Amino acid sequence: MAIETKASIAVDSLSAAEASDIFQAFGYEPIHPPVRLYGGYASSNFKVVGRRGGKGDVCTLLLKINYYGLTQEDAEHQLFVMNHLRKSGFPTNYPNATDVGAFLVEKNGRRAMLLDFLEGKPGNEVLASDEEKAPRLLSELSFALARLHQVSWPSDRPMRDISAGYPLCNTGDLLRGEELKAMKADKRFAKHPFVAQVAGRIEWLRELYKREVPWGLVHGDAYLDNTMYEDSAGSECRLLGLIDWEDSCVGPYVVDLAVCASACCFTASNELIVRRLDVLLEEYLRHRQLSS
Repeated sequence: MAIETKASIAVDSLSAAEASDIFQAFGYEPIHPPVRLYGGYASSNFKVVGRRGGKGDVCTLLLKINYYGLTQEDAEHQLFVMNHLRKSGFPTNYPNATDVGAFLVEKNGRRAMLLDFLEGKPGNEVLASDEEKAPRLLSELSFALARLHQVSWPSDRPMRDISAGYPLCNTGDLLRGEELKAMKADKRFAKHPFVAQVAGRIEWLRELYKREVPWGLVHGDAYLDNTMYEDSAGSECRLLGLIDWEDSCVGPYVVDLAVCASACCFTASNELIVRRLDVLLEEYLRHRQLSS
């Protein structure tokens, strides 16, 4: 069995009623109570159904309510990325604005965004149900990463890079060294094998990020549970969207392939699934070279 998913979690106890209040702040009248969708560490996600202003067509949307630790700057970065990807037709779930054009709403101390709801199956569920879909599934995802790495971004709006701290699972914090120093100074962790492992590899990791390879906007978390697919008969499936842009930043493009390979191309016992890696790399190289 391959490693394709992270834990499904609910970090907070936000109620359906609280989610409904936030949904209404976007100008929608709920028809059904919001349904929690278990997600990651950055937000509580709810499937919401309603009509804008209580009129018109019924809409099914994704209400993404950020945790307290996520800054407004982080949220605005995600919204900028998704709105720009809309212009290039990149497959993801795009943000929906309020009546006054706001994409970010703050209510009861929580910041929230309202995204398109993609009616499909997460990639990890598609693969778990049928291993024969692996080639098509990975080919679709690899093509999407190649497309992402060819998107042109406005030069007048600086974007955070991998050194910022939060993106790519706090890689910037690790590279700067403050977190390692803090662990060494904490008696609870100082002798843990993980601390020694990090200390022994930190210079190697820093050197990797200094190499002259192409950089640009990377997703940073291309696990299969951050994808949605249309699941078809036989070995076919189609990528509907690469979602969840919390870890996105400017970094080496190859990072996206490395993250995807680590998530999709190893067994639970950490053995490489060569045929999957071959598909991932071959499809990417059909559309974009890894080096300039």
